[in-house]
Amino acid sequence: MGWFIINKQQAEIDASVKDRAGLLSGALQRELDTQLQLLALVAESPRMDLPVSKTSFGETARRITTRLPNWEQVRVTNEDGEVVLAFPPLLPSASRKVIDQESHEQVFRTNTGVIGNVVVGARGRAAFAVRVPIERGDRVRAVLSVVIRPAMITLILQRSGLPKNWSAWVVDSRDRLVSATDGPGFEGRPSAEFAQAKGSGRFDVQGIGSLHTAEASLSGIPWRVRVGLPSAEYERPAQQATLLLVLASGAIICLCATASFLFYREMQVRAAEQESLANWQRMDALGKLTGQAAHDFNNLLMVFQSGVEGIERRRNDEERVTRLLGHMKEGLSRGKSITRRLLSFARRSNQGAEHIELGQKLEEMSPLLKQALNDSIAIEIRLPDDLWPIQVDPAGLEIAMINLLTNAREAMAVGGLVTITARNIPEAAFEDKKLKGPMVALTVTDTGSGIATSDIERVFEPFFSTKADGGPGLGLTQVHGFVTSCGGLIKAASLQGHGSAFTLLIPRSNAIGEASDGSLAHRELPDCILIVDDTPASLESARLALEGLVPTLFTAGNGVEALEILKRETGIRGVISDIMMPGMSGIDLADELAKTHPELSVVLMTGYSDRLEAGAEVAIPVLMKPFTQKDLVAAFLAVRSSKADYTNVIRLERLSQIEG
Repeated sequence: MGWFIINKQQAEIDASVKDRAGLLSGALQRELDTQLQLLALVAESPRMDLPVSKTSFGETARRITTRLPNWEQVRVTNEDGEVVLAFPPLLPSASRKVIDQESHEQVFRTNTGVIGNVVVGARGRAAFAVRVPIERGDRVRAVLSVVIRPAMITLILQRSGLPKNWSAWVVDSRDRLVSATDGPGFEGRPSAEFAQAKGSGRFDVQGIGSLHTAEASLSGIPWRVRVGLPSAEYERPAQQATLLLVLASGAIICLCATASFLFYREMQVRAAEQESLANWQRMDALGKLTGQAAHDFNNLLMVFQSGVEGIERRRNDEERVTRLLGHMKEGLSRGKSITRRLLSFARRSNQGAEHIELGQKLEEMSPLLKQALNDSIAIEIRLPDDLWPIQVDPAGLEIAMINLLTNAREAMAVGGLVTITARNIPEAAFEDKKLKGPMVALTVTDTGSGIATSDIERVFEPFFSTKADGGPGLGLTQVHGFVTSCGGLIKAASLQGHGSAFTLLIPRSNAIGEASDGSLAHRELPDCILIVDDTPASLESARLALEGLVPTLFTAGNGVEALEILKRETGIRGVISDIMMPGMSGIDLADELAKTHPELSVVLMTGYSDRLEAGAEVAIPVLMKPFTQKDLVAAFLAVRSSKADYTNVIRLERLSQIEG
């Protein structure tokens, strides 16, 4: 029995080490695949169309390396392996030839992206290259590469959750050391200098000693990952068993204690592995989500690409230009819809909430709701005439209703009925102390298969799904986030085999609905406006959009520069500022202007703001990019209507001068 236990424990340790190696290889595989995909997107960019402009390449590479600090250098090389363009530029004394010719030739041979072997450069520093083809037409024209230091791989190994006394290292196809958790300075050298093989999965590692290891290979990348634990720890069960056989009765007590300790440790290891697997499944679901978003955005980019090329070819064809501009405007609307849906997953505040008449809104959404179902499912909307208005983000409401109806459709494979009802609920009717004020209860009921009792409490958990195809399980989570962000609550009820009902408790709106007279677009903007944005392209676009509409325009790249311009130019009447800027943000700038220039009309703009999403209160209008001229006019009108009129007010100091 003693030897049986020893063999079983060592087999479990072997399995654990092998699992660790597999987990690490999977993590490295995903990271390297991500690097290839990111570089491939850059290679497909029109900025990489040959011949590549040196200025355009430098600006593109500078932006990329700023966002991806692991990309130490970006290069374009020709078929002969000569560096044509590089950022940062190569030193005059540096060689123009690619060191890793093998991977460079492989790109031209296979027409696919590759991960190169680790090499040591002229300055004695190790690195490896990620290469993708720049393909135009039917063949590879050049190669786009990035140089990455092994420190990126070391960071992944160190953050993998290995036990403290375990070690891991990576070798390339030439058996050279890429990176290791222990052993800096050996990168790019033969792995035998770092870890000498002793047979049967054992290695003598520099500065560590003997390790019992397991190895796993990466798919499509000729790299291998080795993970090891100290041989003494691996042989410890045999030593303990020998001692137990010698010590008789005391050995039995020691054996029980050891077995309990090992079982507890094994349970911890398995729990950690299960958690890692669950995290990877979540990442896979998010990957599918972002993949769909990328697909939709690529379709929109195609609309703009075709529109730009069509206008360039036939600038004098007014009918064709008008039609293309119409398609591009429609693409803008679709792009804004996609970003709203993506942002709704992380939305924590009720930004964008409006006064909504639910009956009118559902009637407008009727075609969209029917598209979420199918021809075999009927939909019925029953709302009382005295239903209160609600205060929510209209885009969030649309997404929530589509998610609920999509779930209902999947629960009714053979058809059925979806019923949408609503009722007013006064504040006194709530037992839940989290809810404040009167609410409107919006209920979506289906006649589908229902939800199991054991699952009803988990349906709002992220990535929890009962779908047979293993769907991402994010729809109801998104609905829950929407209702919570607007100060409401969602409840689920179901009878298996008879259907389900989801009730959204949404706060009542106390605002008075405003009728749109369509005249906002004809109101005048301030005659002198200062535009503030730290992104040059966005700043220039805003300036061009207002050019011709506003007599005088000033631009600033940050808040400090804006304040300096306001000191010099006294005729400025309005300020449009981006929110997310380094140093002084747009919100900080607005607060400063409220103190020093209270007469100015200030409007903020943003594509996304973490401060707003966290619930920060801003007393001035905020425009979501992209916005129209009508939106901008409405924002300035809102600012002017909220400012006090001091036309007939005489300040005290002036009054004293008059009396004197």
